[in-house]
Amino acid sequence: MKFRQNVLSQLTAYWLPFGMMLLALAVSGCTTALRNQQLERVAKDWALVIRASQVIPVYPLTEDLQPGDVLLVSTPIEDQVAIYKAKGFLPLDQHVVRLYSPDFPMFYRSRYGITDGTIPPAPWQLLDATGKHQWALAPRAAFPTYQFAVSSGSGLSLAIPVQGIPLALGLMHSGKASGTVTIADAFTYGLDQVHLTSLVQAWASQQRPLLRQYGPRDGRTHFLRIVSRVYSTGQVSATVNNEEAFSGDARGGADRPVELLGLTTGNVDKTYSDALEILNKVVSNELPGGKIQITAASSRSVTLSETFPRPLVIGYVGFDLPILEGGRLGTPISTLAQLNAERTIPPHNASSAYRLAALVHLYRALKEVKGPEADSIRRDLDALAQQLPKTYPFSLYELSAPGTLQKDAMVVSGSPVPREGFQDLLDYLGYARKTSTTLESYLTKAPTGTPADQAHVASLEQERHAALTASDEMAHALSSDPALMRAVDFVFLGLP
Repeated sequence: MKFRQNVLSQLTAYWLPFGMMLLALAVSGCTTALRNQQLERVAKDWALVIRASQVIPVYPLTEDLQPGDVLLVSTPIEDQVAIYKAKGFLPLDQHVVRLYSPDFPMFYRSRYGITDGTIPPAPWQLLDATGKHQWALAPRAAFPTYQFAVSSGSGLSLAIPVQGIPLALGLMHSGKASGTVTIADAFTYGLDQVHLTSLVQAWASQQRPLLRQYGPRDGRTHFLRIVSRVYSTGQVSATVNNEEAFSGDARGGADRPVELLGLTTGNVDKTYSDALEILNKVVSNELPGGKIQITAASSRSVTLSETFPRPLVIGYVGFDLPILEGGRLGTPISTLAQLNAERTIPPHNASSAYRLAALVHLYRALKEVKGPEADSIRRDLDALAQQLPKTYPFSLYELSAPGTLQKDAMVVSGSPVPREGFQDLLDYLGYARKTSTTLESYLTKAPTGTPADQAHVASLEQERHAALTASDEMAHALSSDPALMRAVDFVFLGLP
């Protein structure tokens, strides 16, 4: 009992000056701005720590963010970049919808406790028979250890939202320290962009009246930001080293015994263990931040561990979809690349009229060239038709008159695809391009007033997306094919 009173007495003696200092700052009108700057600095510096790991920071930490969350970004991207660089993070924008994907079991192959009918993080939040959650089943993540320096006069050179650091300074009776922060017990989970894009496109096709309000205006574009992966942590640990103790030892020229609360460094017997236990009880009962645990202590250093009842999200990655005219959605863009103001390569569009025309010209030119070399190249090109799917994944749509949509009777989803030669491949790409451009134009003005209209628009949007996907997949297959590269060299460059 006497030892506990001694501990509390020393804690009070060391902690009270810091509390009084904070109180003085709070009540002093002239220091309000400084206090606000310090609080903002904590947010920014913590966000910079997370950004260093190529993750978009979430601040404050939250449990309620998961893949499939769709945010409406109303701030122009140029302004977002400026805010992101100035503050280190962005507040979560308008939360439009949370889309629950049934594809998690397929994505994870039923590993990590994810089975049919379950959507993370729900499987890990459930309590077992002992009352503990199941986050140990979740995919693990790891972050590097970060360094910081702190002094009672100038504040942190790397500010972090760890409540125990002022306590550590008080325990060591020091105003100057350095240390490391470890983001421990970290987890991650997410879903691939293909599935999420399809999910968002299907939702957006039914929300055209809403999205039309956010079409391009005054040269600026709104975005839907889709969270595709989140990173969570269940524990943040900090080791604080007393710089004043080390400098004092250096000046004295001798390694003097270092004591904390009457304990000697290196004493690992039961007395030391009991003292730490009492110390943690005092911290829990008498001081704010009862989730902090002191795992080691001396006047040279203090190691603290701050745990959360359940892991909290500290960051995420995702992608943005620009909202185009008529409420349609554009091509996905990396959110991280946008916020870092990186130059991105425009998506390759295999259905471009110019590229398709170039392929047509290439094949015609080969037919006019005589000789065994040209014949061999033509045969190789004709063989590429075998890469076509056996059936059409889309239907061919055309405008028979302005505003009048017509569906082809032969080229329909599920009908067989001819695969006899390179011309069949060109026809396939041409049909995909015709469908995507026709539906893009038609859907801009398509009525969505009734449920039947909305269902029709959703069906056509899926056809348009299927045509774009089909052409992109074929483009990817052709982009590095040696037969096509050989034909280009032969026709346009004259190389054998």
